[in-house]
Amino acid sequence: MDERAFDRPATYEIRVKGKLDARWSHWLADLTIVPQTGSESLLTGPVADQAALYGLMSRLRDLGLELISVNRIA
Repeated sequence: MDERAFDRPATYEIRVKGKLDARWSHWLADLTIVPQTGSESLLTGPVADQAALYGLMSRLRDLGLELISVNRIA
């Protein structure tokens, strides 16, 4: 496996506890936001690299959202 794979763009699915609507998309790296059953939201889209992913995680934390899962999509 390429040791620098994390430096390349990848698509992620990020599930959080809490309801977000589409107006948050721009603040969250233009990810697509889809409300889920219950009190969860699914954010999906490309992330430039691991540094951008960490920045995105910080923004989710700043909103007080509980992180459920982060999945890199092949």
